[in-house]
Amino acid sequence: MEELNEDMKTVANDPNMFSDVPLEAEVQDDTILKVDHLKMYFPIKKNLLGKPIVNLKAVDDVSFAVKRGTTIGVVGESGCGKTTLGRTILKLYEANGGSILFEGEELTKLKKKQMRKYRTDIQLIFQDPYSSLPPRMTVGSIIAEPVRVHKIVPKKEVYNYVLDIMQKCGLPPQYYDRYPHEFSGGQRQRICIARALAVQPKLVICDEPVSALDVSIQAQIINLLKDLQNNIGLTYVFISHDLSVVKYITEQILVMYLGNVMELGETDEIFSNPLHPYTKALFSAVPVPNPDVKMNRIILEGDIPSPANPPKGCKFHTRCAQCMNVCKFKEPAYIEAAPGHHVACHLYDEEVMAHLDEYDAEFADLEEARLRMEEEAKAKKNAKQKIIAAFASCKHGLAKAGAKCKGLFTRKRGAADELAADGAGEQPADELAADEPAAVAAGRMPYDDDEPAAVKPDERAAGEQPAEKPAADAFDTVAAGKMPYDD
Repeated sequence: MEELNEDMKTVANDPNMFSDVPLEAEVQDDTILKVDHLKMYFPIKKNLLGKPIVNLKAVDDVSFAVKRGTTIGVVGESGCGKTTLGRTILKLYEANGGSILFEGEELTKLKKKQMRKYRTDIQLIFQDPYSSLPPRMTVGSIIAEPVRVHKIVPKKEVYNYVLDIMQKCGLPPQYYDRYPHEFSGGQRQRICIARALAVQPKLVICDEPVSALDVSIQAQIINLLKDLQNNIGLTYVFISHDLSVVKYITEQILVMYLGNVMELGETDEIFSNPLHPYTKALFSAVPVPNPDVKMNRIILEGDIPSPANPPKGCKFHTRCAQCMNVCKFKEPAYIEAAPGHHVACHLYDEEVMAHLDEYDAEFADLEEARLRMEEEAKAKKNAKQKIIAAFASCKHGLAKAGAKCKGLFTRKRGAADELAADGAGEQPADELAADEPAAVAAGRMPYDDDEPAAVKPDERAAGEQPAEKPAADAFDTVAAGKMPYDD
């Protein structure tokens, strides 16, 4: 018994005895969001069965973790997948792979009904405060709607609860019955923040909340977000292009390029010691408010490649000034270059840098094989074009021969028609044209085919009278005392 008491005293006097033992509960409480190898692909081409064959890789193998009560900034050029990452975490998009752990719970496999209870814990502040607010609802109705839907407070307390949220966000009570079009951009963004905070979230994804505001209003919104974080303990995923704002509000920075993570680390560490060439170029664009400081701006050449057809190897090698042969075919590993500082670059991979000669030889072999395949493809294309040209020439020759045969048959048929006309006593058209003056001289038009030019008396007596005589006969009939129509 005495030995047991002595052991207990030893444990009590040595608080670091179990410091190396990981406590799962503490880890879960400390990390509120953990994203592992997250992928979000959009199909842009499908086969006949509807299976995607070409995908746009908006988010490709992204991993990071956020501690409770902190802010992580997501930066990168337009089109790198920042907004898609935030919407995928919210499950507005269904992820194609990876996992999203929120307070230790897996979200990617949850259905809509199961996800409903997490909607109040994760909220989104939209980028555009003008289009994200319904124009036919008052400010009070906009903020109160999610409170009623999720039953945050009893119905009798909704009005006072909304007024309290508005006061926290810097909105006076008289704004309760006004409409969004009556407010400025900064005031509208405050309304968006109040709507997000009305359901008491734990994690807020801020999708460029100050990009549409001027500088003075930006400072007000950023200070508001920091005050709310200090008072309520909110956790932010802050998406922005403005690196100066990111430096002010965040504890971690995640740098993205074409859907991939280029660098991840503490804010002060990354700003003081950026490792990836893309991060260096990105941070060199941050203006320094000192006219005596010379800017060492790094200009990136070329445009961002298409996410639907990204380059092989490192996606940044087409614009990197420090590109090596290994970067063109081998994808860089995501390594920890310093404690808490991760980077995806071959320059900081000791294994790659130690075997550059081998990778150069491998690249030379791959390049030779690529050139050979291109020559074979070119030869096949030329042979195909020759076959097509020969077929077209043959088709043209056949068409020409057919036209020639058709003309020959037409001429033969015309000659046969002329012979048939001569046999029937008909004059050809050219002879009729030559006889026209003679016919006119004989008192007959060439188109009068019913009566010859001169009619013999015996023929007139035996036949009918000519067409020009009925008028004279009519006078004779009248002289005889008979009307022409009396039969």
